[in-house]
Amino acid sequence: MTSNYQEPPNRRYMMGSRILTHILFWLLYYITFSIIWANDGNYYASFGLEFVLMPVRISAAYLTMYFLIPHFLLRNRQWKFMGLLLVTLILAGIFQRVFIYFFHELFFTDQQVELWDIYGIVRAIILVNSTVLLLSAVKMYHYWQEEYLANVHSGEELIEVRAEKRTYRIRPNDILYIEGLGNYVTYYFSNRKPLISYSSLKEVEHSLPSYFERIHKSFIVNTTCIDSYTSENVEVQGRILPVGKSVELKFQQR
Repeated sequence: MTSNYQEPPNRRYMMGSRILTHILFWLLYYITFSIIWANDGNYYASFGLEFVLMPVRISAAYLTMYFLIPHFLLRNRQWKFMGLLLVTLILAGIFQRVFIYFFHELFFTDQQVELWDIYGIVRAIILVNSTVLLLSAVKMYHYWQEEYLANVHSGEELIEVRAEKRTYRIRPNDILYIEGLGNYVTYYFSNRKPLISYSSLKEVEHSLPSYFERIHKSFIVNTTCIDSYTSENVEVQGRILPVGKSVELKFQQR
């Protein structure tokens, strides 16, 4: 049996690609700050300097977002997080100061400057910190959003799904829809990869809350997730699911 729907891209990322989204963000960041920090219209020097400094800022931002936040801040180890973040910013500031000195000031500054200029190091730390804070705020919002969605229906009774030699405990409202193919059913979610379980759609139907409705011999849909519908199909987060000819959509009357 061939389904007539398509998986949508992840709406958090442009065109469903995290890599593309990150590349476009850093490209926009690079161009924007190169223009902002250009002195006396010297865009050549500004673009060159920002290009040299990008690896330091990217490293500090990703280290904070993907290591310090999940391993320390989210595990209630705030003091260790703050200490490691401070060390990260200081080291990043020092590296940035070195790069500024050797790749910018020696070539584009007429005045004699010192490598280990305290003001220069502090300024470099602040610049790195601004980038880290911006991206960390975005990352923390994503964590909050995931936690919020996970707890919206925390009072619901969990159902158990046997898949991949494991038993998954799942909140029914996390399920977008369920597709039956022979002796197997596939659970589709908004926040995780699909799960394939050995069962029949009829058996699954009896274990679901009342807001799930069987709209087709091969599909059960979470009616709270339906974006639009006709007498022939329903749309669930960009996926088009068929409606059986003999099915009367009960959720229209709710």
